[in-house]
Amino acid sequence: MKTNYERNIKVTMNEVYEGVERRSSTTLSYVICNYYFADILYPKEAAKSLDKRYTDPQARYRKWLEKVVIDWAKTQHQARSDVLERTLLELIYSNGYKLGLEKNRDNNGLDV
Repeated sequence: MKTNYERNIKVTMNEVYEGVERRSSTTLSYVICNYYFADILYPKEAAKSLDKRYTDPQARYRKWLEKVVIDWAKTQHQARSDVLERTLLELIYSNGYKLGLEKNRDNNGLDV
């Protein structure tokens, strides 16, 4: 069962469509966002926000993750959850593929 800290991340932003500014809101998968931003992109910052010296490290981590996800989503062209999650999955795949090629550089990536 998911804890309160593992619920999906709500992203609310303003976007301009055909010259009209409108507010949009979407929800992104916690699992995908957590893996990409905490494990791949910013592992040191994620570990720092989970420091046990704070009274509630999980709440601090959740706040950090939400901020990173919202800041990233604002740089994207569309605010639909399926488009944003697909973009994250493509970034995860690209990272894994690149790591696989680097790991198997000596045999031209034949093990990928």
